[in-house]
Order: sequence, then structure tokens, then C-alpha cells
Amino acid sequence: MVPLKKRKDWLLEIAWLVRGCLTSFWFWLPILFMGYVLFQLWMMIFIHPLTLLILPVIMIVYGLRNEEKRIEARYGLARARRLKWSHGLGADPEVASEDEWKVEQLVKEYEDLLKEKDETTED
Repeated sequence: MVPLKKRKDWLLEIAWLVRGCLTSFWFWLPILFMGYVLFQLWMMIFIHPLTLLILPVIMIVYGLRNEEKRIEARYGLARARRLKWSHGLGADPEVASEDEWKVEQLVKEYEDLLKEKDETTED
């Protein structure tokens, strides 16, 4: 009975040591550092350096595009597109910019005001 109790205590001590080691930060630090070093070596050998330069650019462009969509959706911004006349035979119509649309509206309002002014001065 005594040897069985000693063996049980011995196994419990080993289990406590293993648990203490596996839950300690200082046990995992060299293992994680070695994993980091091996990952860096793997990247130097198997990944082309231009890939490391191109991927962040792609991610930044994708992020900016999504940010614009998110802002437009959040604030309800909608871009109105009007088609202008075509230039020449078989040419596609051009898209009028918002500034041109505003200028056209202001000119039309000004012409209407002039017509109203002329009508009031004639009476």
C-alpha cells in the first residue's frame, strides 16, 4: 500500500511540474522566439521580396475603398450620375460631373430670375 501511495504522490508531483511549466510565460518565450526565427527564415527562402512589398499596397487600397463605401453608406451619400450628349458618331456619352450640374442649375435659376425681373419691369 505504501509503494502505491508513493507512486501516486510521485505522479502528482510530475503533473504539478508539467502544469507549472506549461502555464509559465518564461517556458513559452524561447519556444515562441524560435518559432518566430524559423518563420523569418522560411519567409526569406520561400517568399519573393516583391510579394512582401506588393501585398501591403493591395491591402491599403482595399481598405481605402472599403472606407469610402462605409462613409457613403453611413452618411447616405449618393453620387448622381447624369449622362451628357455624345460627341460624334458611335462615341459613348460622357458623365456630367456634379460641379457642372450645380453650375447648370445656378445658370437656369439666374435666367429665371432675369425673366421674372423683366416681366415685373414691363408691368
